[in-house]
Amino acid sequence: MQPQYIFLIIWLIAAILICTKFVIDGRKALKPFPKLDNSNFIYQEDGASGYSTKSFITKYGGANKALRIRVTDEELWITTNTFMASIADRFDLLHRIPIQNLKSVTRNRMKIQIRFDHNGISKSIILLSKDPEKLFQLLIAKMSF
Repeated sequence: MQPQYIFLIIWLIAAILICTKFVIDGRKALKPFPKLDNSNFIYQEDGASGYSTKSFITKYGGANKALRIRVTDEELWITTNTFMASIADRFDLLHRIPIQNLKSVTRNRMKIQIRFDHNGISKSIILLSKDPEKLFQLLIAKMSF
């Protein structure tokens, strides 16, 4: 066998192993999010951007057009696809937030800052939505109840 084919085969095996690892880790990261019918969501958006304010790394290592925002009657979900979920989890971008845990929602042009409690810890995430006004008004209305 020629050397270039050996290199190609090794590279292909490595790529398959890396992709498999991303999918397996992504499925583990998405376990807290059950499969729901789309009719259960009051608001859905794919392709949103955002970042967590947890640390310097999470603040500057956010997601660009990779987040999924879902709002049910009782929760706000911030997720991504299976392939990117393990990375999003490391950057504090996977959240299943009960509406009663929302502390504040503020809007500055396209950015929506959401402050919430998670296991007694105060967290904050910035979302850049395609329709920030609609998401902002919905979350404010949900917090009022």
